[in-house]
Amino acid sequence: MLKSSPYKLAVLAIAIAAFSVVLLAGETRADEARAGETKAGEATNQVKMGIESVLNILRDPALKGDEKIPERRVKLRQAIGEQFDFNEMSRRSLARQWKNRSAEERTEFVDLFSVLMEKNYVGKIEAYTDEVIKYKKEDIDDDFANVKTVVVMKRKKEIAINYRLHKVAGKWRVYDVVVKGVSLINTYRQQFRSIIKRTSYDELVKILRRKKNEG
Repeated sequence: MLKSSPYKLAVLAIAIAAFSVVLLAGETRADEARAGETKAGEATNQVKMGIESVLNILRDPALKGDEKIPERRVKLRQAIGEQFDFNEMSRRSLARQWKNRSAEERTEFVDLFSVLMEKNYVGKIEAYTDEVIKYKKEDIDDDFANVKTVVVMKRKKEIAINYRLHKVAGKWRVYDVVVKGVSLINTYRQQFRSIIKRTSYDELVKILRRKKNEG
């Protein structure tokens, strides 16, 4: 379960870019990344800060090597958690089901959802290097923002990835990522809705608990 085609696309692209695995090697690639960009605004700068926080972890010599995997992944999860609003992502992914949940159920679901996200992507982050990200446009509407980016892959293949953010306590945080027109949250919402329709909300939670307890 949780393995539809749109899901696989989101996994691949977010592993490449949404969690910011963008290793810019030297001034030539940095200049290339800046080409065609618009002036960065507040929301774009927040996305860039998230990228740099991940890069610092991946570049840290003290965190390299297989023996450092547990420590490195703890730091990566912390960096991801500071940039992504898992509470909002959970609410949107459950949609109408959210209002029917108790405070305790919501707290558990947010925990399970965040673990699902981290387990799906943290390991993949470490596998991608040398992609270039271009920041193309930022649209802001009150406390909501859309940061449009393009990831340039090897052989110059481009993937459009948009970050949707909102302000929480004065800080921009990501609540959705749209990869080539496919929304991560919509993908999860469809899968969760399908599981609940076939079985029940309790069964969905059981599935997520099993995934949390997997190695």
